Amino acid sequence: MKKKFVYFVMSVSVLISCSSPNGGNDKAKLIASIDSIQKNMFNAKTMQLDKNLAFKGINAYKDFVKKFPDDSIHSAEYLFRLSDLSRGVGDNRNAILYLGQITKTYPTFKKIPECIFLQGYYYQEFFADTTSAKIFYNQIIEKYPSHPFANDAKELMKMFGKSEQ
Repeated sequence: MKKKFVYFVMSVSVLISCSSPNGGNDKAKLIASIDSIQKNMFNAKTMQLDKNLAFKGINAYKDFVKKFPDDSIHSAEYLFRLSDLSRGVGDNRNAILYLGQITKTYPTFKKIPECIFLQGYYYQEFFADTTSAKIFYNQIIEKYPSHPFANDAKELMKMFGKSEQ
């Protein structure tokens, strides 16, 4: 019962914060649509991603970011999810581009260190591009030296040129 109350309060807060004369209703509808798609996109029983819903989610995220770029809280998070979803459907190039868009457009987003690290990791993992990976790994090491991803970046760079055994 307590969970339902908290969920209700959060939902009302989102709806109130989205109410404005300039498209607030559209914003609330789009957020609700995104929430619905997200809930059904991954089948916990089969551990499979529903690709049709994944592509609907991709389009919904893009639509939100395009319509509401000044909503830094939702747009940054939706770009992050868009990157992850793109990677999940095999669109690794766009996964990297969305992470880059976050770092440029929303530099105060709480997941910036992760965005920087993942760009490097995706270049290394999906494109075997250690030159690009190194740029992002060094960036996280310099900007966030005490972040756990900085240590991961250092370790991954040590592996450059070594074959997996």
